[in-house]
Amino acid sequence: MKTVVLAIVKLGLTLGLFALVLRSIDIVDVILHIKRLPALTVLVVALLFVGQLIVSGIRLSAITGIIAHPVPLAMTVRINWIGAFFSQALVTFVSGDVVRAMILTRRCAIPMRNSARGVALDRLIGLLSSLLIVSLTAPWAIQLTGDETMRHSIVVMAIVGIALIAAFAFVGYLARHPALVQVARAKIKKYRVVYAILDTLSVIRHLITGWRHMPKILLTSLTLQLINVAIIFYLINGMGAEVSMWQCLLIVPTVMLISLLPFSIAGWGLRESAMATGFSLIHVPAAAALAASVMFGIFTLLLALPGGVMWWWSGSKIPLPEQ
Repeated sequence: MKTVVLAIVKLGLTLGLFALVLRSIDIVDVILHIKRLPALTVLVVALLFVGQLIVSGIRLSAITGIIAHPVPLAMTVRINWIGAFFSQALVTFVSGDVVRAMILTRRCAIPMRNSARGVALDRLIGLLSSLLIVSLTAPWAIQLTGDETMRHSIVVMAIVGIALIAAFAFVGYLARHPALVQVARAKIKKYRVVYAILDTLSVIRHLITGWRHMPKILLTSLTLQLINVAIIFYLINGMGAEVSMWQCLLIVPTVMLISLLPFSIAGWGLRESAMATGFSLIHVPAAAALAASVMFGIFTLLLALPGGVMWWWSGSKIPLPEQ
């Protein structure tokens, strides 16, 4: 029942966000921009999405090597593909993560606790890489606008990003010292939500103990962010608007970060609002920005479908999260 209510609430918020965006944008203009996409651009974007799945598989393989034992790349790519399908099919990113953890346990002989830690670490690293890029590019992003409110928002986001990265690193460092961990757990145990959050964040310690894998994990994480930037770059330019890769680098990571907020269905609505606002700073037509965001979502949805086929053909059926 809770899942149904959550889905209805998210659907309402998603539709509301779309209605808000479309108040000032002609839907016909959006469709015309989508129709302008050349076939070559569609092919390039599709290949970039597939490349993203492969790169994310490399990262997950490295992470499982830290948590338990390395999982072959072919398997981690398959796991991420199935996870991508369930993230789209079951309304929330968390559903895909639960399925990924279950497959790591059932097919890769990794204990469930370690599988959950590995998937949580994979998700946290993705978040940290987004925060890192947003924080590092903030000095240049500020120059895109003269609006003081917008400039202050960018500064606040950069400061929050740096603070969160430092907090994650600090929690990971503390988690390596058993005595400190016991003291902290004793003090916060009655606060269940805080306890659960800190316990999840403590997986960061594996990055410190498995520092030999850090270059690969860092490189793949940044590559995944740059692929998102490249996808939006090709989509917007393919629709007739002109933007540089650098301008996309200043805007897209923030857009993707906002779309991760758990307020809508798979980021729909949030991403479109952020895209229209962000690219208006460099005078890209709102219809083009919205069209690019919609196509990004459609590509994400369509290219996640093979993950459903992989799950269906799986030798041992993996039950859904609710089961």
